[in-house]
Amino acid sequence: MKTLFTLCLLAAATTAGSAFAQSPADAPAGSDCISLSSDKQLVRKNADRSILLRNGGDHYIVHLATSCNSASFSRRLDFTTPGQEGQLCGARASRLNTDQQSCDVTRLEPISAKQFASRAR
Repeated sequence: MKTLFTLCLLAAATTAGSAFAQSPADAPAGSDCISLSSDKQLVRKNADRSILLRNGGDHYIVHLATSCNSASFSRRLDFTTPGQEGQLCGARASRLNTDQQSCDVTRLEPISAKQFASRAR
């Protein structure tokens, strides 16, 4: 009986430890954060509910919670994440700021460079 109890404790400790050791890639999609590079490009073609982001060598569709139609023509496009300067996060932790609006970011969808180029045309 003591052996069974010990095995249960060991299994519980192992499971809990692996949950805390979760890497960002294993985190639920949409809540991930990325560090914004100084080498980034925002593509606003057909921007309304999403915008394209090239961040260094990585490419993303940045999904927005609601229509953010000013992203198509605004002179200013930048991301802010309160308490996490230089980061872009999903799950409404970050906002896309334009001249006229501030729009919640819901999800960061990684895409390939080929998909980015195709959507940016």
